[in-house]
Amino acid sequence: MIHNKLFPRLKNMLPLIIKIKAMNVTNSDLVLVRGINSDYLSKNFSELWIGFGGSPQAIPKDDAYYVGLYLEAPDSAITHIGIVDYIERYDGGADFYLKAIIKLKKPVPSKHPIRKHENWTLSELGLTRVKMDNLRQQLGSI
Repeated sequence: MIHNKLFPRLKNMLPLIIKIKAMNVTNSDLVLVRGINSDYLSKNFSELWIGFGGSPQAIPKDDAYYVGLYLEAPDSAITHIGIVDYIERYDGGADFYLKAIIKLKKPVPSKHPIRKHENWTLSELGLTRVKMDNLRQQLGSI
């Protein structure tokens, strides 16, 4: 086909374009906090990927611009926040691919261990929506 010869990279870019458009964030203050251990963080940090699944309760119902990372003991706190690039939802799970992961200056303790995920807000993490929106938009231009 002519379009494959003229635009060979377009075929590879199309799934990425669809993934970005598929994000349906209705609450820009929402942070999905995922409980992880230090081994999971080190393995997935380089891939900028956080997966949810296993049971229906473990899959976030809402899309979010941000994913918080709760490290279990001895940290027992939310130590990082990830800025979501795109989300792949599938039967039995959802994979959140991140544009960046930022280590919080001050870890945010939780009143209890977070096993799967919980919904938090930016303000509960000591962050403002305006600053995070600006950061997210700046990263989107890179």
